[in-house]
Amino acid sequence: MPLEVLSTPYGRPALERLRAAIAAAKDGDPLAPVGVVVPSNHVGVTARRVLASTGLGPGTRLGVAAVTFLTAFRLAELLGAPSLAAAGRRPVSTPVIAAALRRALRDDPGIFGPVAEHPATETALVATVAELSDGGEDGVFAVAGAGRRAGDVVGLYRRARDRLARAWYHQSDLTGAAIAALATAEGRALATELGHVVVFLPQDLLQRQAALLAALAEACPTTVIAGLTGS
Repeated sequence: MPLEVLSTPYGRPALERLRAAIAAAKDGDPLAPVGVVVPSNHVGVTARRVLASTGLGPGTRLGVAAVTFLTAFRLAELLGAPSLAAAGRRPVSTPVIAAALRRALRDDPGIFGPVAEHPATETALVATVAELSDGGEDGVFAVAGAGRRAGDVVGLYRRARDRLARAWYHQSDLTGAAIAALATAEGRALATELGHVVVFLPQDLLQRQAALLAALAEACPTTVIAGLTGS
């Protein structure tokens, strides 16, 4: 599918570029679908309000009919959640992850024995789960070999992950399921309902989120509007 990459300063010029990209995607048809992937819900609300008003100046009101604003997480949920739900898995929450890690610490705390019950240990390990989940098995294997502490962290992560895998799914699992869905006819059909996709001001993306947007660009015509600071 066609992929166009545009650059813009932040602020008003970025919104003007977004308006122009949506207008080009609609090509005169106000009901043509356009999906806008935004870095946060706040950015989506701001963009929607400006496009629905005359905030960019007289004669620039475009409207937001058939324009869907969604984050990368919501995109992954749209494409990946059906298959995970069909397998009987539910989205995991931070308290559930923390409970699994506490169990893993009780079973074998390793180097963390003296601080296994300290709240800061649990908090740090919960944050590490998100990072390790995004790295994939090759990345996790590499981290495990970096030293005893890293190896023990990976061991705790793997035991907690294995305990949760049958009934729960993490954001990385959701994104992986979304990427897999785009390889199927049903998933591609769902993606094309978004119409032309505009990736607006992408910020720091997790590796799997970047892979998801790349897979989406193969299924739908896509425009990326990248914000530059000029520095």
